[in-house]
This record gives sequence, C-alpha cells and structure tokens, in this order.
Amino acid sequence: MIAETQYVKLRKEYNSSGDKSMSSLKSGMNRKTGSKYLKLGKGPLELKQPHTWRTRKDPFEDVIDEVYKKLNVAEDLQALTIFENLQGQYPNKFHDGQLRTLERRVKDWKLQNGKSKLVSFPQVHTPGDLMELDWTCMNKLEITISGELFKHKLCHTILTYSNWEWAEIAYSENFLSLKKTFQSTIYNLGAVPKILQMDNSSTATHNVKKGKKARVLNDSYSSLLDHYKVKSRMINVNSPDENGDIESANGHLKNRIDQGLIFRGSRDFLTIEDYDIFLKEILCKVNANRAEKVKIELDVMHKLPGLRLPEYSEEDKMVNSFGMIRVKNISYSLPSRFKGYRVRVRVYDDVIKVFSGRLELAVLPRKRGTVYSVDYRHIIESLRRKPGAFANCQYKDQLFPSDIYITAYELFKSKYNELRADKEYIEIVYFAFKHGEEKVASLLEELIESNSLLSMDSVKAKLNIQVKIPHINIPKPSLLSFDKFLSKVGGLVCLLTPLF
Repeated sequence: MIAETQYVKLRKEYNSSGDKSMSSLKSGMNRKTGSKYLKLGKGPLELKQPHTWRTRKDPFEDVIDEVYKKLNVAEDLQALTIFENLQGQYPNKFHDGQLRTLERRVKDWKLQNGKSKLVSFPQVHTPGDLMELDWTCMNKLEITISGELFKHKLCHTILTYSNWEWAEIAYSENFLSLKKTFQSTIYNLGAVPKILQMDNSSTATHNVKKGKKARVLNDSYSSLLDHYKVKSRMINVNSPDENGDIESANGHLKNRIDQGLIFRGSRDFLTIEDYDIFLKEILCKVNANRAEKVKIELDVMHKLPGLRLPEYSEEDKMVNSFGMIRVKNISYSLPSRFKGYRVRVRVYDDVIKVFSGRLELAVLPRKRGTVYSVDYRHIIESLRRKPGAFANCQYKDQLFPSDIYITAYELFKSKYNELRADKEYIEIVYFAFKHGEEKVASLLEELIESNSLLSMDSVKAKLNIQVKIPHINIPKPSLLSFDKFLSKVGGLVCLLTPLF
C-alpha cells in the first residue's frame, strides 16, 4: 500500500514536470524503480504476481491422493475427521499444528471438485399480495410461567412486501391456532391479503388417497379462506426455502425475544397473559419501523368482512358416570354435580369452556399428550366415600397437588398398610380442598421437617379443627299431659276388665 501511494505521487509529479529523476525523488522512490513504473505504465499492485510456490515442504504430499479419494467417496467429510484418521493411520507423522494446512487443501478441493449446491432466487414482492404463515418452536428460549417451563410454539405471519409481522402463542400446529393467528393478524392490520401461503401441514391439507403425494385443502381451511376471499398457495413438500420470508422471520423474531428477555433480566412471567403482552410489545415496536411500506400494502388489500369467525369448535357432550367429558381423546373431570347432564363444549386452542345453555359452568386448561386431565377437587368427596378406589385409580398420579403431598403419601405407606395409608392420604387431600392447598402443604412440610408424627389427626390439630357436639334442647315434661295420659289408660283398663 505504501508503494502504491508512492506510485500515485510519482505519476502526479511526472505529469506536471516530465522529469523522471525529480519525480522519483519527490515520491520517495529510487530513480530506476520510478523509471520502471513510468515505462510500463503500471503500479506495484498491477505488477504483483500471485504467490503460487511453496516456502516449505508439504507435510501431506505422500497422503494427499488418499485424502482426495476419501473426498470423492464422501464430499461431506470434514478436514478434522480426515486428519484424525491420518493420525491414527500414521502414528507420530502428523501433529495438531498441521490441521490448518489440511483444512486449506480440503477447501481448495471442494471449490474445484465439489458438487453443485442449491441456491436461492431473489423474488419480486407485490404490495398486498402475499402473506406467509408458519409455526416455530420456542422451547429453547426456556421461558417460564411462575417458575414452570412453558413449552409452546408461536404461530407467525408476515407480509412479504413490507415485512409487517404478527404472532400468537400456540400449543400445537392445529387449525384453531392457524385460524386464531390469521384472524388476529388481519384484524390488527385492518385489511386482508390476496394470498395466504404455508407448507402442506395437515392443519390445512390432507391426502385424497393413501400413498398419493397430491394433497387437497381441508374443508375447514377452505371455508376460512372463502369467508375472507383469500387464495391459498402451498409450497412443495420438503421445500422450506420456498417459504423463505417467514422462515427467516422466525429466526429474527426469536432473536429479538431472546434479547428482550436478556434486557428484562428474567425469563419468568407471572402469567401467560403477561408473556403475551411482552410478545406483542416487541411486535408493535418492530412493525412501527415498517409503517411506510405497510401503508402502500393497505391501499391495495381487501376490506375486512363484517363478521369475524369464532375461534373455537363446538360439541355436545354427556358427563359420564366418572364425572368426566371426553374431548379430543382426553377425559376432563368436572364437578360431580354435573354427572348425567348434557353440556355444550367450546374447544379453543388453549382452554375448554363448558356451558349449559348460555350459562358458563367451567373453564378448563386444554391438555395434550395425556389420557386424563383431573382436578382432585372435583372427585375428592366421592373418593372419601370410596377410599378403596384410590389404589388402582387410572389417574392416581394426578391426585397429588404438589411434591409435598407425594412425600406425605410415601410416609403413610411406610407406616401403615395400603388401605390405611390411602385413607390417611385422602383425608389430607380433603383438608386441602376445604382449608386451602398451600396452607395444608406448609403444615405437611413443617411436620415432616420436624420429624413429628404425620397423620390426619396431627394435621387436624395443626389446623385447629375441633369436633362440634350439637346441643340438643330437651324440654321438661308437663305433669298435666301426664295426668291426661293416665286417665286415658285408666279408661282403657275399665273397658277391657269384663273380658277377663
């Protein structure tokens, strides 16, 4: 670079004076060097020859053909793998400092002989045309709700022209989460795109015949698109790059959320609603920078229809003899007083609402990956009357409100026979139902830590539960009524005397 700067000054001085010697002197060059550059009309960078010769012996000269043969068979082999194999094959011949040399040789071979790679193609995005939708897993961010790991996904949408995006918390890739997110997106935008693009997820498509590759739209998905006058576009199977905008946006959004959590100083939220507010604040802040392009899109997008579709499915269910309803292959417990009644169930992505007519009876958290979802409060009174049912109950593991209750039950089993242990534990759970789960849990911890006698009586004593003996008011008998009774008895004796 110094020589090139000198050459620039040499040319400037020579053009003004025409004197090679003086120009070379003023530019800090030897006269012969300056004359050479002026004669050739080229500077040092133009005259520099590439370095193609070796300054030391190639340590891999004897084995390089062997290395290339391995690469011809398996191009994905890494230089480190080959190097470690050579070290084992030729002990003491190669040391770790030579790995970088082999990496350069492998890189050069792949550049000259490697297979063709799949490249991406820049796309022309038309305002208001295309929205892409996809789900992305959030578990790696280790977000917690009240200390418990919150396993979830985000259903994520993006307008490909302006990059305006939206997302909703989802628990699985199902139609309800798709419907909720799409409607939430367009109602936040205030307009509808012409095309919705996604992969061939079973939430939107299905096979017409088993074994056939061609897939068609589900009726529910088609109805959603028809209502909003949106066209469907599906990418090819195993071609996520065709959904490149949303795939890229997934990574950027997760990074923003991660950074927001770091800046916040905690990954824990009190409720899911608090986490959702945090998520929406990030999205609104990002979308604010895209306002100009969004305005262009809104001018050419469809208007929203007057009716927003319900974001739930509805079913009628009979509460069975177990006090349960079966929804999406999972049995949910209800208060035992509902047994034998028919109820109407609204299934949302995150909750299940139970109605009788317009009366909302219960809101249950929706479960996945289990057979039963049981609240011990619903069945504890029946279990007190039938304690023998506890031992082999199919959902026994759900009748322990927290770990301390499990510990208490194990202590009961070590002290009593099975039936007695079950009765003692059921009574403890009943106390939790009546007097507060956390209050009884703290009493159990206190008794266990102090090595005190653990029993339902000791818990009762801690709770200050006293047996109330009802007061019975017995009035004093009236002597007048006694005289009337005797007179009646005397008359009866007189009537019966002739018989004897």
